[in-house]
Amino acid sequence: MTTVLYTGGTGRMGRVIREGLAGRYERVVLYVRSAPTEPLFPGEEVVIGDLSELDALTSAAQGVDVIVHLGAVADEASFERIRDANIDGTYHVYEAARRAGVRRVVFASSNHIIGFHPASARLDESAAIRPDTFYGVSKAFGEALASLYYDKWGVESVLLRIGTFRPAPEDVRQLALWLSWRDGIELTRCAIENGPVGCQVVYGCSANTDTWWDGEAGWAAIGYAPQDNAADHTAAVDHDVPAPKYHGGAFTASAYEGGIW
Repeated sequence: MTTVLYTGGTGRMGRVIREGLAGRYERVVLYVRSAPTEPLFPGEEVVIGDLSELDALTSAAQGVDVIVHLGAVADEASFERIRDANIDGTYHVYEAARRAGVRRVVFASSNHIIGFHPASARLDESAAIRPDTFYGVSKAFGEALASLYYDKWGVESVLLRIGTFRPAPEDVRQLALWLSWRDGIELTRCAIENGPVGCQVVYGCSANTDTWWDGEAGWAAIGYAPQDNAADHTAAVDHDVPAPKYHGGAFTASAYEGGIW
């Protein structure tokens, strides 16, 4: 049986994933900054701590097989905020994994790691890193760190370049990047359970007709077969928003003030 630790497990993605996988694993640790306000799922336990606390993370990771690292500042912010949570915090996760003997980290990377590629380009796992934000830079750091920890210390990683995790796509860009809740749960399950994987980039999207990504190699590596298609929601999306020039859409704009482009 597998034991799992979630960081960010009470966040907007983490809650959906945990519910979808509830009861599947022998032991599930939620590493959170404060006690959850919602009921726990079967088999879950809570450890209070912050991503800044390496010793607390290492203690929480004892006896854990897989860390699912979702915890982060999840949107663009000042570099200082991104650095503290997403860069320093991700280092602490990997170092805790190494110290505690964790077999694998499932790292929530992002489409923003490749945001400055033209929307006309279809990308696979070998695409050059071209982040569109400080947030994207932090995810590029995380992927590089994962490579180091695998090559040097044997900690496996599945690097999930998450598209847009929503109940349904909301605009033209999301028709290419959408990851349905059902597929997101299955993607995470495959990343936790299947392998061995080494250090594997996997594009996190559904089987979208208008996809910008060729994710077949990564999907095959973990046995992921998406079921949903953003094209089924084409009529409902907001077509007033212009089609993006780059993969990152509005996040590639140069003006940034207080989190708003």
